[in-house]
Amino acid sequence: MRYYFIKPVLMLLFLLSFGLCLAKPFDIQAFADTTKYNWEDYRDRAEYRKDLLARQNRLQLYELESVGFNANLLKSAVMPGWGQFATKHNTKATVILSMEIVSVVGAIYFHDQAKKNYDKYYAANQIDNINDYWGKAEKPHHYSLMLIGLASVIWGYNLYDVVISTNEYNANLWKEIVERGNSSPLQITPSGIELRF
Repeated sequence: MRYYFIKPVLMLLFLLSFGLCLAKPFDIQAFADTTKYNWEDYRDRAEYRKDLLARQNRLQLYELESVGFNANLLKSAVMPGWGQFATKHNTKATVILSMEIVSVVGAIYFHDQAKKNYDKYYAANQIDNINDYWGKAEKPHHYSLMLIGLASVIWGYNLYDVVISTNEYNANLWKEIVERGNSSPLQITPSGIELRF
């Protein structure tokens, strides 16, 4: 039992001592050299820190206000137009949602008409009634299939468009946040309200 424990410990000690022999000493002068960051003096370093904090605040605002790609795609898959509403493309979202609702409701209506006529066709005894009900059942059935196809095309376009809308919205949001940061002395940051003089 002792042999199995000692062998890994000896191997670990050997690797640790070998690593310490090859290690270079820490050069504090090279680490503290501010010219490698293009800082000539403490003012440059303070300006860099200020710029870094401003970028971090912008990034936090962007993360708070941006629309998540996967969540938005899922929204549009569940209800066409929802993702476009989230990206403030309200007109496009309204058109997509309306077209989807009209095509689905129309498909259901024509399917119901075809089913009623098919039931009459199935129950009919005379050849004239059979032919008449079959004709009346066939036409609404084709309309129903066409509207289901249209609804599928609209749903597919909706998914394609939400990808473009989300990317466009997030890109414009970043530009807007940068412009907000450069123009106004009063700013809302993730940590609170900030007033610059």
